[in-house]
Amino acid sequence: MTQPSEIRRAPDPFRPFRVLDAYSCIGGATKGIKDAVPGVHVTGVDIQAQPDYCGDVFHQGDAVEFIRAHGHEFDFIHASPPCQGEGAPTKGTNRARNAAVGRTYPRLIAPTRVALEARAFLTDRLTVGLGTAA
Repeated sequence: MTQPSEIRRAPDPFRPFRVLDAYSCIGGATKGIKDAVPGVHVTGVDIQAQPDYCGDVFHQGDAVEFIRAHGHEFDFIHASPPCQGEGAPTKGTNRARNAAVGRTYPRLIAPTRVALEARAFLTDRLTVGLGTAA
């Protein structure tokens, strides 16, 4: 499924390149982006408050909902969803141990990919997209 998306043919020389760093935490990826791209404007979003976020603007909230509502406002989106729900913490002997203490992990990779459809994006799960999410 594709969504309508504004396609910019030439960069606006009066507006900085805008990047959204979803699941930003304190801004590790943000710092790398700002170091690599002079003049870039990076907005971070994370479910937890990040008073020491190193980017330009921070929004506390659900990253998937923020991408759906505001993703079209950015030239590029970097997303690094937590993957505990997809990996070792929920497999094998860990499954029983987690069940015994009532620990659960969110599964955010798939909903994040869906929210990223029709946008230029990069996830730290080795997924890059332009137009549709894989």
